Amino acid sequence: MVDVWLDAVTPKDSLLIYALLPALKEKGYDTIVTAKRQTQTTDVLELLGISYTCVGKYGETLREKLVEEQKRTLEFVKLFDKIGLPKVLWTHGDVSAIRTAFGLQIPIVYSNDTPHAVHVARLVCPLVDWLIAPICFGKSWSKFGIPKSKIVLYDGVEEVAWLTKPIAKKPDFLEALSEKEHIILFRNVEYKASYCRDVKVDVWQLVEELSRIATVIYLPRYEEERRSLKGIRNVLVPDKPLLTFQILPYVDLVVGSGGTICRESALLGIPTINFHFWDAVAKYLHRKNFPIYFSTRIKEILKLSHAFLRKTNEHKMNTRRIFEKLESPMPITICYLEKYCHRK
Repeated sequence: MVDVWLDAVTPKDSLLIYALLPALKEKGYDTIVTAKRQTQTTDVLELLGISYTCVGKYGETLREKLVEEQKRTLEFVKLFDKIGLPKVLWTHGDVSAIRTAFGLQIPIVYSNDTPHAVHVARLVCPLVDWLIAPICFGKSWSKFGIPKSKIVLYDGVEEVAWLTKPIAKKPDFLEALSEKEHIILFRNVEYKASYCRDVKVDVWQLVEELSRIATVIYLPRYEEERRSLKGIRNVLVPDKPLLTFQILPYVDLVVGSGGTICRESALLGIPTINFHFWDAVAKYLHRKNFPIYFSTRIKEILKLSHAFLRKTNEHKMNTRRIFEKLESPMPITICYLEKYCHRK
């Protein structure tokens, strides 16, 4: 029987699984990793050398999302008919995995830091056994139907989990950066997500303006973004997915829509301008003096960018002291998974 079932539906889930697996294996637990083929999730698992079983795919329209979730649930049932039921599920918020686990009476340890994904939270929070979340959200998750007694908080952010686990192999893409004077890393909004709305910035105008003051590395979420970049000079787009935290040390500035990449860069001391999400996690890091800022005005973003780039090597911040004070979610997560690993 499999002890721990780990499910990934975003690249960030893959990174958290990368941090969880060694500790689980060290304790002797058998694991299975399942992954939905979407938005570079399986690409990241492969970059990290993690074996996985592909289950389901991403739906773009509301109807497709609903249909694909139902199909994925049935695929899980067929999978567990073959291998037996796992003892516990860890996930970062996939509806079909949680519904499957709940229906088959598999305990659920749910990690999350995205309450803005309201549709998912409303569907899954009443079903999970434990929710592990950053302290900056407090017990606000209870509004989605989970008892406050089932919410476990830690004083940190999820990105701490893998930023303390460096990977020796460097991506080939770094060779293209060696002779660039200034480099800005850019990440667009997750515009196909159900929670994405009210983007106030003209992304393509912003990229074009930034490309006039530095080389822009544009990390696409979807292949169609490459077409929108045609005609904009001084923009580099990696040919294949890569692990962002590996190239961040070579970057002078990050401009992004929020989420993982902005937190990674701020934690590493790289000036970061967020133009979309300014959520509880970003505010939490800002209060702790990590270099993360927010603006939805292109002129202000350009002004801040110029200011950071003018400082040459002084623009980066040594964040080691404040970084070391942050908690990783991994010890707590392992503790709650272990509650179920010894049951028959």
